[in-house]
Amino acid sequence: MAKAIPAIYENGVLRPLAPVNFSERQTVWLQVLPEQTTTELLPLLEPLYESGLLTPATSSDAPPISDADLVAMVQSIHVAGQPLSETIIEDRGEW
Repeated sequence: MAKAIPAIYENGVLRPLAPVNFSERQTVWLQVLPEQTTTELLPLLEPLYESGLLTPATSSDAPPISDADLVAMVQSIHVAGQPLSETIIEDRGEW
């Protein structure tokens, strides 16, 4: 089931800002959309919702977030250290 969720790109990693229901190491396909306000984005997504290709988030997925709250949340995120992808590569060692 396809779902539209916000994410932030930091230190070479896309990190979801809403809960996702994936299995560990599950492969997924991403469609990256430029940052837009919710009111600008909804009309673009409507044909995908109507066709069943995309399922809108429900209130059980996450509480509603205003654009201002989302911007404040994103700006308050600070991740220290190296990206998880780099840690995984180090743990793998020599091939």
